Amino acid sequence: MFLTHFQFTSQPFAEHVSADFLWPDDRMQQGLSRLRYVAEHATVGLVTGASGVGKSALLKRFLHELSGPQWEPVYLHLTHLPSAGLLKLLVGKLGEVPRRGKDRLFEQILERARQAEGTLLIILDEAHLIDSDALTDIRLLISSALDDAPPLKVVLAGQEPIRQTLRQSSQAALLSRIGVRYHLPALTKPQTATYIDFQLKQAGGSEKLFEDSTKALIHDYTGGIPRQINNLATACLLAASAENVSRISESILQQTLHEFQLP
Repeated sequence: MFLTHFQFTSQPFAEHVSADFLWPDDRMQQGLSRLRYVAEHATVGLVTGASGVGKSALLKRFLHELSGPQWEPVYLHLTHLPSAGLLKLLVGKLGEVPRRGKDRLFEQILERARQAEGTLLIILDEAHLIDSDALTDIRLLISSALDDAPPLKVVLAGQEPIRQTLRQSSQAALLSRIGVRYHLPALTKPQTATYIDFQLKQAGGSEKLFEDSTKALIHDYTGGIPRQINNLATACLLAASAENVSRISESILQQTLHEFQLP
């Protein structure tokens, strides 16, 4: 196993890590500042980005910050459900047994929101999978004219298609309520190199393990998408370990790239 070969203390480039070990890059700080504004002042926030760019990592860091009685965050990622199914899932996450009928589900969610000690903040990951009817229902949950303040707040996070869905005339009312929008970009070439070094250091490894030219080529191949960087860097470590070499050179990378070519 390459962990022993390179004397790592933990798995570098792992996809699932605790919020404390996520790389605090400028993109994340920009995203966090906007999500904090949603939590404190706005009603709906929208986060978009390509698959694997770090949206879920951003949400994880945000949720990690929301500790305390003034917040009651609820995270959902199984969004590819009919509207009633999504509402039932939300009710279940709120710790209650879903009632029959969409009207009762609405009442149940709103009643629960008004009884919450802190602000009920619903975070919907994979929001590009939410169908049009479900988006309409989400808008209805936050648009009560009888409340002095919105009973709950919503963050939508998904890939680019969610933007196009929200531009449809049927979603104009929801689009107009989105107070904060943030598109999470891919890493630049310098950021990719820093990201690789950070992951190696977190795992107890040397920042010089990957040659500079190799880091640049990894960026070119992955487009700066962190998930793809993780996959390719891990494959390089496996190949280097198998060949009993101590550095990741361009030749190791080129050899590894063949494994990433789909037939």
